[in-house]
Amino acid sequence: MTGIEGTGAFEDLGPVVSRHAVDHRKRWVNAGCALLIAIPSAWLGVWGVSATGDGSAGSNRASLLLGLALGAVATAATQIARALRGEPGEYFEVRQGGLVHGSRRGAAGWSWNRVTSLHVDGDAVNALATRLGNGYRIVIDLDDGTRLRADGLPERAADLGRALLTQCPDVALKPRIPWYGRAGGWPLAGAAVCAAAVAAMILYIADHPDRERRIPGGGQMTIVQTESGISEAGYAFLTIGMLVCAITAITLVIAYVRGRAYR
Repeated sequence: MTGIEGTGAFEDLGPVVSRHAVDHRKRWVNAGCALLIAIPSAWLGVWGVSATGDGSAGSNRASLLLGLALGAVATAATQIARALRGEPGEYFEVRQGGLVHGSRRGAAGWSWNRVTSLHVDGDAVNALATRLGNGYRIVIDLDDGTRLRADGLPERAADLGRALLTQCPDVALKPRIPWYGRAGGWPLAGAAVCAAAVAAMILYIADHPDRERRIPGGGQMTIVQTESGISEAGYAFLTIGMLVCAITAITLVIAYVRGRAYR
């Protein structure tokens, strides 16, 4: 790690004001709980789509279950990715003269005048922020190019954010433009692609209807067999695909509308 190395060097930053350990283990628990919701919801949703007719109440409930499963899978994937990216034993230490960031890999410290940018967003009191690490975000940029990030998982995250804002009020006033404010019209183009994908899947379903096959039986009898144009697995795959594309399209449209405020 870059910065001021060694325990003795941190004494130059003054006494410790507060220490905030980051509990990354919560993310693994969150991911496990999300998967416990996703697996039965996906199974019941696929079974419901295959067992009920299109447009029926059962089919609509099955679609809601598939949507719940999709959201749970996305939550689990996000939590796992952030847990893997996190550092074991990570902590933030606010000192009178600067900030120390460390983990089992090592530690580094910086005086307050080396902070070039600081953004504290969200509400750390929110229970969801402290459970999932969402809804609260701290981003610290330093003059050597290091960028430190924290969310709702550090112990007393709100106190950490307030301490940083108190020590670095000037750099905290610099405006921060989110990604959707810098993306221009690309989110709208992505939404159009997703909408086209949904339309293509609907047309594919319409072009593959169920067919009746008549087989002559004995005497005057005729056996009528119904052949599915799309298998049950195919319907499940297309349904999940349409849900993913629809949610993505809506998200991108919202991002585009919000991004216009920064232009």
